[in-house]
Amino acid sequence: MKNRKSGFTLVEIMIVVAIIGLLAAVGIPSILGAMSKSQTKQMKRNVADVLRAKGMTTLPTDMGGDNVLTGETPTEEQVLKHLDGITDIDDLKVGTHQLSINDIDTSPAYD
Repeated sequence: MKNRKSGFTLVEIMIVVAIIGLLAAVGIPSILGAMSKSQTKQMKRNVADVLRAKGMTTLPTDMGGDNVLTGETPTEEQVLKHLDGITDIDDLKVGTHQLSINDIDTSPAYD
């Protein structure tokens, strides 16, 4: 009878490690790129939503607006009440980027 040890050889383990390293080298940049693209899209959506909400604040109060005049800056509360599901300005934060509402004549922007 032969005494046979069970287990993997060093070559087999090195091949598995090399395959895992290759997959990580290909996969990680793709994941990071997808995350960056999704954050950019989310920021664009948030800016569009805030622009719409700022437009709503310029409507007369009898039409559901806040009657904010040109050159004035609407308050966060005035803008947020026209954004569905957003209760705090921090809800518009994407990654480390914070949205600035700015005045009525200036587009909102991320820092």
